Amino acid sequence: MNRNERGFSMTKVLFWLIIFSLSAWQGLQILQVYQTSWKVQDVFEGITRNMATASEADIQKRLPTLLKIQFISRDDLPEEFYTNLRIKTGDGRVEIFTEYQMTIWPLGPVEAIDEDGTYDPKQLKGTDKLRDKTRLDFKFEPYAATP
Repeated sequence: MNRNERGFSMTKVLFWLIIFSLSAWQGLQILQVYQTSWKVQDVFEGITRNMATASEADIQKRLPTLLKIQFISRDDLPEEFYTNLRIKTGDGRVEIFTEYQMTIWPLGPVEAIDEDGTYDPKQLKGTDKLRDKTRLDFKFEPYAATP
C-alpha cells in the first residue's frame, strides 16, 4: 500500500481545520455586527414604549446608559450612529431613527487609507487590493416610533 493512499493525512486534517476555523471566526464577526444592531433596535423600541412623554434632551441624556445596559459600548458603534441620530418628541409620542454602516475587514484594513478614512480603490496595490475585495459592509437603519 502506497503511503499517499492511507486516507486522512495530517496535512488534510490541518487544511480542513484551518478552513473551518477561518469560517467560524468570520461568522462570529458577522454575528457580532448583527447582534449589536438587534440590541440597538431593542433599545429604540424600549424608548418609544417607556419614554413616550420624555423630552428629546432627556432621551439624549439617557441613551448612553440604555446602550450600556445592553452591553453596547461607545466603541461598538461608529461615530456615524451618533451624528445621524434623530429624535422627535411631542404629544406623548417618540420617534427615533439613525443610520450607520459597519465594516468587517477579514484580512485587515486597507493600509492606504487617508486621514479622513477614505481611499481610492483604483490606486490600491498588492495585498490592499485583496483586502478591499474581501471587505464586508453592513448598513443599518434602526427605527422605532410610539404607536
